[in-house]
Amino acid sequence: MTSTRTSAGALLAAAALWLCAPLGALADETAAPVADETPAAILVGSWLLLGPVSTPLPAFHDAEAAGYQVSDLTDQWTLSLDGLEPRLGQPVAWPGAAELVWADAPIVEGGVDLLAGDGPAEAYLATYLTVDRYTSVTVALTAAHPVTLAVDGEAQSLAAGEGEGVREATVELAIGKHLLLVRSVHDPEVEEPWQVAGAVTPGEGPGAELALSTMPARTVTIEDILEARHVESAAIAPDGKRVALILAETGALGTVDRWLELRRTKDGSLEHTWRGELALGQLRWAPTGSTLCYVTVEGEHSTIWAHDLDDGSTEALVKDMADLGDYLWAPDGTFLVVSQLVEAEPDERSVKRLRNPADRQPWFRDGHHLIQVSLDGVTRRLTAGPLSANDWSISPDSRSLMFMLAEPDMSERPFERRELWTLDLATLETTMILADPWMNAAAWGPEGQRIALLASPSAFGGYGVTVPEGTVPSEYDGQLYIHDLSDGGVTPVSRELKPSISTMHWSRADGKIYCICNDRQDEPVYAYDVKRDEWTRLDAGVDVVEALDVARGAPVAVVAGSRATMPQQVTLLDLRRGKARTLLDPAAERYADVEFGRVEPWSCKLSDGVELDGRVYYPPGFDETKVYPAIVYYYGGMAPITNDFGGRYPKNVWAGQGYVVYVPQPSGAVGYGQLRSADHVNEWGAISAREVIEGTEAFLAAHSFVDPERVGCMGASYGGFLTQYILTQTELFAAGISHAGISDLTSYWGEGLWGYLYGSVAMAHNYPWSNPDFFVEHSPLYMADQIKTPLLLVHGSVDSNVPPGESAQLFTALRLLGQDVEYVEILGQDHHILDPEQRVVWNDTLLAYFAKHLKRRPLWWETLYPDP
Repeated sequence: MTSTRTSAGALLAAAALWLCAPLGALADETAAPVADETPAAILVGSWLLLGPVSTPLPAFHDAEAAGYQVSDLTDQWTLSLDGLEPRLGQPVAWPGAAELVWADAPIVEGGVDLLAGDGPAEAYLATYLTVDRYTSVTVALTAAHPVTLAVDGEAQSLAAGEGEGVREATVELAIGKHLLLVRSVHDPEVEEPWQVAGAVTPGEGPGAELALSTMPARTVTIEDILEARHVESAAIAPDGKRVALILAETGALGTVDRWLELRRTKDGSLEHTWRGELALGQLRWAPTGSTLCYVTVEGEHSTIWAHDLDDGSTEALVKDMADLGDYLWAPDGTFLVVSQLVEAEPDERSVKRLRNPADRQPWFRDGHHLIQVSLDGVTRRLTAGPLSANDWSISPDSRSLMFMLAEPDMSERPFERRELWTLDLATLETTMILADPWMNAAAWGPEGQRIALLASPSAFGGYGVTVPEGTVPSEYDGQLYIHDLSDGGVTPVSRELKPSISTMHWSRADGKIYCICNDRQDEPVYAYDVKRDEWTRLDAGVDVVEALDVARGAPVAVVAGSRATMPQQVTLLDLRRGKARTLLDPAAERYADVEFGRVEPWSCKLSDGVELDGRVYYPPGFDETKVYPAIVYYYGGMAPITNDFGGRYPKNVWAGQGYVVYVPQPSGAVGYGQLRSADHVNEWGAISAREVIEGTEAFLAAHSFVDPERVGCMGASYGGFLTQYILTQTELFAAGISHAGISDLTSYWGEGLWGYLYGSVAMAHNYPWSNPDFFVEHSPLYMADQIKTPLLLVHGSVDSNVPPGESAQLFTALRLLGQDVEYVEILGQDHHILDPEQRVVWNDTLLAYFAKHLKRRPLWWETLYPDP
């Protein structure tokens, strides 16, 4: 033992002595460096150890043709690196050996003694390194026996360092916690003891704060948001006793694994799993019995399968159909109705004469027709013609089909004509029920004599409008109506309900209508009792409902959703009691070691008496005696920023990087009543920008732990416009980020594929020729000389909603004005950044820009975007 200690001490001396640097206050990377300052190395003083375990060489390794030696074991990671998060006491099944367990490693004079017999063996050492900023570190390993290193699951190339037996690698790390994993192989030919010592040295320049620990607890990352297991769709059986789920998980290389699970609602237990199917999806239960249907896709052909859970049989209901769209069961279970895509033939001359503004959409001329398929395989065409039957459904008696027709109508806003029709499935005769441009969706009532309609306030002659005369309502504020087929009457039933309705389902089991609504910062389920004319908010077990499926024959529903610090859950909602219980937590393992900061509501009263709603995300380990930078984030259109987890703009990730995140909810968003949502109409910054500025000032006054000199603002789409507009009005913010923002209302109105359609609501009754002053006075481009704050413009290069020219022209203006502006295009991406790898780069771009301006740490930004 004495020789071992002496040898460990010699190893440490050879690697140069490493000293532990204590964590200190926030450092400024822009500060002048101290002359000849050498970053101090940090000794790895604690490791988790797996092994040692004997590793015999392969059979026939000594054959002349094989030439397999102990050295060949060095680069072979027996332990899988994918998703590895070692923790104390965690067991690992090992081939040819008893179960191994991660344990505390014995440390002697800074090194780990690894005891082995005479033959080859291997051992793994793990520790977690936390860095407080983007930085580079050098990991040095001192060992006489072979060692290899992986950082965050990626193997590193080790080079010779200073001193005998020292091997090292330099890696760049983003802010957060990182896994250092060492594999060491015992070579019987090496006489020196089997020992490993490690140290970490920060890179040159203003020092990053480093911390080492064997505890895997960490903050949430963008990789968690993108890669965590989640539910894509859920369907509940007619009797409510089973639920079918499509789950998906994205791998580190961007590959998506997708599978189907069948679970019992009684206890959430797994009954069956289907894996390996081709593009499996579109779950539907047959209306009676226990038959689950799903679709597999190979190329452009799809097959609808029916799996009978009672006898275990599976048959194809529709086989190898080209361009299959959606499908529905008839309520009596005797046939299906499917839609088939019909693509328009392009002009062989590579030209296109536009029929109307909507024809600029590449898919506008494509359509679909409906086909009836009997269980005996007999098919017949139900619809034809230039218009497609949309939002179609089958009547409760299976005798009629209801659908909506829509086509452009440039005579009045919303520049589209919509009609609701029925089709007699016996005679194929059609009847128009209603015509109104503000209708959005329709659903049969259980008895087939009434229809629920989701529409705007101005639908049906303004039946749903509650704002004062002279005020234009926001037509995005969804309202529910009931149409009686017997007398043709339409009744508004949600006028007094402040939440805005986004989806609806009229239950056959209990006769109530269940809706997902925008309710301030939540998206809950509301039940409308048709008989009592009463609305009730139900507790679905989540704050934001992403999906809802109501059982056909039982008063239960399956829900998928989340809340601010709770990743997606699947719950079973008891519709009688209005309560839910958890069926599945799909990402539980992924988030087992993640620590969240608290999220609290925070509101303030503005100068005009408006109560500005909002909330605050705190960094994990928040200490109110410290001073933090802050990010202010606001809505991107008519919808509020909801209390969901993750999303395209993950506030938990930002808080995990040490920011206090303030989310105000300025006027104009739905979910607060029609009077508040009407403020979105013809407002374009006049109200919302003032409210964000006043709200931020009040927030800073009430929260002394936020540094008022280090506050950034950010938004996307309309929120990107709002960033630009806000910066023309104030120098309150240290930096701003505009993603896909609108800089010129005129060019957006005319060039965006939906610009004039969105304008029919948000710029109601205003046009460039009728009110040019409105378009100029509300466009940040025409106030570019008033922007003095550093601004990052980010845009997908093929954004069809807000064309990238909106960022390009403001970038040009600000560069001509000599202002601090950056412009980053995400190549090949549309309005939303969906490609997983590009989304990581996009996320890093936003955070690196704020690190530069709010933390005064430019290294990350300069590494991502070095000057030419």
